[in-house]
Amino acid sequence: MAEKIRGNQTLSGTWGEVWLNGDKILEMSKIEVKVTVNREDVQLGIDVDSKMTGLVGEGTLAIKKVYTRAADIVASYAKGNDVRGQIITKLADPDAVGGQVERYSIDNVWFTELMLAQIEKGAIIEEEYPFGFTPSDMVNLDAIKMK
Repeated sequence: MAEKIRGNQTLSGTWGEVWLNGDKILEMSKIEVKVTVNREDVQLGIDVDSKMTGLVGEGTLAIKKVYTRAADIVASYAKGNDVRGQIITKLADPDAVGGQVERYSIDNVWFTELMLAQIEKGAIIEEEYPFGFTPSDMVNLDAIKMK
């Protein structure tokens, strides 16, 4: 008999955590990480199929403004240094199936935009940092598996 899934087992981002170069980003509000498959069309007779030609990794880290985060990276970029780093994500919802945790390690991360100043009176400041990475440098450390 198949196991039933209950509503409380759906995961909540409330339990998500992120580390950047070993430092926990306590003010993280959102992270999105995705891999896009590059494809070329291949015509076989009347059908058009496709061939995978590469993978592109990209994402966005959004944080509530508490600390100056980007100034050191911009200073390194200005000197011609292409700074690379590591992001680790963890989702540990206590209601996850079997109490399991999902974690990813993403290496060779580079930022494509760095927010230095953003001010809006009467509003909480949230900064977004788009980034890229090589998908072969992303590892699933822990997966939430079906029981």
